Amino acid sequence: MVGEEVVDEATSKIDQIKKAASDFRENVVGLVKDMNVESKDWHFNVESHEEGITVDVAIKLLITKKK
Repeated sequence: MVGEEVVDEATSKIDQIKKAASDFRENVVGLVKDMNVESKDWHFNVESHEEGITVDVAIKLLITKKK
């Protein structure tokens, strides 16, 4: 079944997907070097379906001025 192959391949890359989300935060920090960036919420969810998987990633960042 094609769906199972997609699920297996995507599942094997979950750690890489998590790292990409973490790298996103670091990229934002690099863009606003003169400000504080704090992770307020982190959401990572994987759902398997017949035709593949859904990966839901959400990161809430609080960006404030440095004192």
